[in-house]
Amino acid sequence: MSRFDGKVALITGAASAVEGELMGFGGRAAWRLLREGGRVVIADIADERGERAVAQMRDAGLNASYIHLDVTREKDWKAAVAETVSLHGRLDILINVPGTSDRGSIIDTDIDTWQKVIDVSSRGMFLGARTAAPAMEAGGGGAVVNVASMAARYGSQYGAAYSSSRAAIIAFGGSAAVQFAPMGIRVNSVLPGWTHTPFTDELFNDTDASTTRINRTPLRRWGEPEEIAAGILFLCSDDASFITGTELVIDGGVTAALS
Repeated sequence: MSRFDGKVALITGAASAVEGELMGFGGRAAWRLLREGGRVVIADIADERGERAVAQMRDAGLNASYIHLDVTREKDWKAAVAETVSLHGRLDILINVPGTSDRGSIIDTDIDTWQKVIDVSSRGMFLGARTAAPAMEAGGGGAVVNVASMAARYGSQYGAAYSSSRAAIIAFGGSAAVQFAPMGIRVNSVLPGWTHTPFTDELFNDTDASTTRINRTPLRRWGEPEEIAAGILFLCSDDASFITGTELVIDGGVTAALS
């Protein structure tokens, strides 16, 4: 048997899953989960790209579907979970990937930008966990993985809202792990380092910025989305059946060097 035979996953922020294009963590996780026997519902606001990705998956004989989801809207979450259960009769896995960033300093960041960054991460994570948990419990339990960032662990000249929102993911994950344990639901966080995705493509292609990050990474390279996806799926699988409320750092050694 494959690891995810019979399992159903809802993956948010995973529209960047078109083969032949640069993929994100969620996209890579979706493809791998499907190829390991699972069924996937991709949820995002990038509808055209998400539909193209799902069309490819179906052409490959895989069981995938797409639904529009703004993670900051409760009614969208309710519709996404209801659609997933309607299609597949259950929900076993929730993978939360969405994020947005602020590029300025604290002084330069306006309040609307700050709030948007916080809402996409923190509000979205809260609404997703609260909406998905009853459906998971009805199916006997499940696993939630929230993608945070190594940026939650250190300060920077920019991105204070992003770092704050990612730290909130970790703190929330601990509380959710404790509260959801009686429901048979495990909750964990993944903290990626500098990885080449659509989110970081501009930095990756900036020679100075890219070199600086490589030099600060003990393994001396950028990560690949597949490497983050592997960690996400480990935490979703039965191999991690006694792991909850923890953080998996996948950053090539950056935070170890900083500490």
